[in-house]
Amino acid sequence: MAGATAMLFLCNLSSYAQGVRTGFYAPTGPRVELGALEPTLRKWYVPQELYLQYRWQPWEYTNYAKEHYQKYVKIELEGTRYYDIFGNYITRGWEIYHWDQVQPRMYQSRIRKSPKYSTWFDNVLISSVSRGQYYTAITIADEIRTTLTPLTFSKPAFNGVQWDFLSDKYAFTALASRINLPSYAVLYEENIGDEITNYTNLFGFRGTVQVGDFAKAGITYVNAHHGSSAEDFGSNSFKGILSGPSNTGWVERIMVRISDDSPEDTPGAILYREEVWIDGQYHPEVTPDIEGGVFVEGTWRVSGTEQMVLTYDLQHKSAVDYKQIKKVEIVLVLANDYFVEISSNLQTNLAPVPSVVFLPVARAKGNVKDGSNQQMLRIRYGLPTGNEIYGVTFEINDVGGFNLRAEYDINRRFRRFPNENIPGTIGGKEVKQHSLAIDKSSAFYLQASLIAYPWFAYGEIFNIDDDYSTSMFIEDSKGQIDYENATRYRFDFVDDNDDQDRFPDWQRANQPAADRAVFPGMDENNDLVFDFNQNNNLQPDYEEPFLKYNVDPPEFLFGMDMNNNGTVDRFEDDHEADLPYKKGHKGYNIYGGVEIVPNIGLKLGHLEERLVSSDRRSLSTYGVFTVERDYARVGKLWVCNIAKKVKDDIPDPIYLWVQPSGSAGESRKVDDPLLQRDTFVNTAYLRFDYLQIPKLRIINKIKYEIYDQAGAVREEYGASDQRFFGLINKMDYTQSIGENLVIRPKWKGMYEQLKRDGELEKRELTEILFLVGTYNVSARAWLEGGYQGTIFWDLVDAYNNYYGTVFAIQFTNTSDFLGYAITAKLGFRWERLDYTDEGRADETSTVAFIRIYAGVE
Repeated sequence: MAGATAMLFLCNLSSYAQGVRTGFYAPTGPRVELGALEPTLRKWYVPQELYLQYRWQPWEYTNYAKEHYQKYVKIELEGTRYYDIFGNYITRGWEIYHWDQVQPRMYQSRIRKSPKYSTWFDNVLISSVSRGQYYTAITIADEIRTTLTPLTFSKPAFNGVQWDFLSDKYAFTALASRINLPSYAVLYEENIGDEITNYTNLFGFRGTVQVGDFAKAGITYVNAHHGSSAEDFGSNSFKGILSGPSNTGWVERIMVRISDDSPEDTPGAILYREEVWIDGQYHPEVTPDIEGGVFVEGTWRVSGTEQMVLTYDLQHKSAVDYKQIKKVEIVLVLANDYFVEISSNLQTNLAPVPSVVFLPVARAKGNVKDGSNQQMLRIRYGLPTGNEIYGVTFEINDVGGFNLRAEYDINRRFRRFPNENIPGTIGGKEVKQHSLAIDKSSAFYLQASLIAYPWFAYGEIFNIDDDYSTSMFIEDSKGQIDYENATRYRFDFVDDNDDQDRFPDWQRANQPAADRAVFPGMDENNDLVFDFNQNNNLQPDYEEPFLKYNVDPPEFLFGMDMNNNGTVDRFEDDHEADLPYKKGHKGYNIYGGVEIVPNIGLKLGHLEERLVSSDRRSLSTYGVFTVERDYARVGKLWVCNIAKKVKDDIPDPIYLWVQPSGSAGESRKVDDPLLQRDTFVNTAYLRFDYLQIPKLRIINKIKYEIYDQAGAVREEYGASDQRFFGLINKMDYTQSIGENLVIRPKWKGMYEQLKRDGELEKRELTEILFLVGTYNVSARAWLEGGYQGTIFWDLVDAYNNYYGTVFAIQFTNTSDFLGYAITAKLGFRWERLDYTDEGRADETSTVAFIRIYAGVE
């Protein structure tokens, strides 16, 4: 008996030792032990960990007099053994991430990220391998910078899984995420993670192939859809399904809202006829209750800002039991400039008293006013369940100076008719899926350039349907959707990120907090601080004493304004997805040019852009002349002139980061004043930096801009001519006196004139004298003092004239402390404004400060 038992111990030990040596374990289950086949009544204690570690046997008397008691510890101090689905031993350690979807079971869409995902790996996991020219990597992270193509998928902080493959000829990327609840690391190992039933999953891929030496072709696919772990795999679909709260209840009422797509003009939309079709049968008894609109000569009409709502009461008017309806279609015969939206009693927000939310379904092309576009629309009602985009790309790179990039995509949006009896029996027949409706749109662009020095050319053509969508409604953890709340219930394939940093510009669920400060083009040093307020206080630098020498007001910014809204394009911020072209726009832009001599160039071009849904358009013929020359030992010259003849009535509202004095800054909406309906615009800019004399620097800037309005728009819209002239002259000199004292006298003169017909002219002259000195007390301590004297003349209203005086003193000390570079600053600033108008009180202000900075540079 003892021999058999000993043999069993030896087998176990040998197996354990072999496992330790090889690092391999295979799950085999308990084995049949012939040595244990003895007909005894005593209980078997199969020795495992205690014997292997301490040689402890259950029938032995314990005496610790000679061999002292040893604390019991786990045979494996850290980690757990893991096996894959084929029973192969993986490792001993920790499961950092898992995403399981078990169907059909409740709460079996499961994602768990262990605490170590955050603490050990900082929310990023990468597994990669390579062999020769082949590379592959799997990335799991909360914030992956991911782009497939500009029209399909681009996010600065994608929370999900990305698998990439790359070789000399081929490239492939696949994406996956449960976008309604992608999950973050749990706090404790005992936490189970996020387990839900109703989910919204995203899948996408992009593959490219090199064609020859210069061309590349690609395909792209992105899909997001609703699903349920309670349904089997076959019942779920990439078109999405209705389940849980989204499929609770029945459609009792359907509301159709018709409005004028161009409310600024007449005659608006005309409704000739409407019908309701239920499950493919016409039901004349279901007549709508109509609110709004005007009934004229047998037709309903709606114009301007007025809206007309048709309410179909299926519960009380339909001859068919509304709980047995599988499909409802609304037939409308419409003409002119219509815009159609639809809703139902199930398409609501999540307010305590829910209200219906209308979603667009149809829109007239152009701005027809004579009824010539009369057509019949058949609108199948349903709740959104999925969205997909698929398309192709093609690129040519530098074939004799020729480059081309093109992309074409098709967008399909899926809707299903809700009925909680489905899946189930309807009308005596088994119905497995809700009725499906599909909306389709497309987008494309082509960009081409050619360089044949000194000549060059560029062209682009584009068409983005106004209903092209890169967003998807997502469910919350309860399976509910608020169709009015984009912040919490919408996921975007393409984010708004105009400043191209790591944070999206809008707030969405399950992603980093929205970028509060968005100022594209105004953070050239990439420190995430507004360049007009580098010290990040409550006063813009172009108004702050001493700093205003280097920083000029934003009125002196210069650049291209292709959308003709009065703001340089690279400084614009909007609240739209960052598509390469705006939705609902189509058109082309071409230009050619020549470099006359090195660094002197000329471009001539023409742009035509139209709105898909109206007759608004933008026509522009333009020329750009540039000079950029360095004169050795003298200085540098920049000259630029942009002239264009514009006819533009497309509104392009934007958001600009502004900082009124006394505020930290804010993003403010700026409407397009449409000042270039039929206008000649010329903008000239000149800058010359004089650097010939050592220690002396002279900077001169001139900006001159004119708007000349055509007579027709002047009379119809009251458009006015406009003139802006700005002049800035700066001069500074640096002089050392002895070894410890440096003085820097500076002067800045600024003249600004703005004149618009019918408005009060603006003419201002500012002269500022600076004197700043630095005395080095030691290698790590210095004292600075400064004087700023300002004379300001408002040449239109003398009430604003003043003399300004500023005195400042500052002591600076630097040292090393605990590995940081400590900088201490303390000082005082006194400022006074003496107004020349005796009726205006003078202003005095002071600032005293002590500040400590810990640097890592």
